[in-house]
Amino acid sequence: PDAAHLQEEKVELENDLDSLEKCIEELKEEQKECVKRFFLKRNSYHEISAHTGIALKKVKSHIQNGKRNLRICLEDKNVSR
Repeated sequence: PDAAHLQEEKVELENDLDSLEKCIEELKEEQKECVKRFFLKRNSYHEISAHTGIALKKVKSHIQNGKRNLRICLEDKNVSR
């Protein structure tokens, strides 16, 4: 790949990451907290539950619903990775 192609890919990736950040911020507060801790901080369900006081089943639910809401938000922003 030539330099122009690599630069174009870099710009697309940066735009996708900006869209992801915006979508994360649009999540409901508990979903946002659980998704950030699970995917960005690599916390386990148990660690998230212990740190936030959210019941374990609710942590799993917030992550699952948060992922679905992120996918929908990103599709709305035409991010398709």
